[in-house]
Amino acid sequence: MVTMINSFKKINIPDQWFFCNPLETENYKIVKKLTKKTGIVFFNNNLKKNEDFIKNIKPFIHLCQKNRIMFLIQSSLYWANKFKAIGILIDLNNNPLINMVNLRTIKKKFLLATKVHNNVEALNCRDWINISFISNIYNTSSHPKRRNLNIYEVLMLSKTLRSRINFGLGGLTKKKFHRVKNKWLYGFGAISYFKK
Repeated sequence: MVTMINSFKKINIPDQWFFCNPLETENYKIVKKLTKKTGIVFFNNNLKKNEDFIKNIKPFIHLCQKNRIMFLIQSSLYWANKFKAIGILIDLNNNPLINMVNLRTIKKKFLLATKVHNNVEALNCRDWINISFISNIYNTSSHPKRRNLNIYEVLMLSKTLRSRINFGLGGLTKKKFHRVKNKWLYGFGAISYFKK
């Protein structure tokens, strides 16, 4: 864990993050097995099913609170506040939150995280995010058409975002993470890794 100071309080950030879609019911068993050493990013690829997402997320939130697991919620200041998330995952390409509110104001209460795929995105977000997930490191079944980054690109993105806490994302395991780890890349996020 790494310690981050936000709004004058210390937060111990886990070095592994499970990207969890609560609409996939088998993920509940995975979350039941996790400890506070792993954080959770709740996401939903289909924003049209937002009502189902909120309904299904409640038992997951209860588990997180019971087991003191840190979690981020995708794109919603309201739900992050209601469920007492430590932060919000913001989609740089499709998020009304970016245009509606002052992100520096939100940062006083929540950590802000995003996925970064290239240098343009890294430069655009580095002034307001706390956590970045650099993606895709390796090929994944969830995003099979997305080009994965080479080691040099991972290093350059990590360096551009060096004042943030950076994680690798995409097809990673502990073993694969050690192949791309650098002094600015703290840990990794995954889906399949936690399903074994």
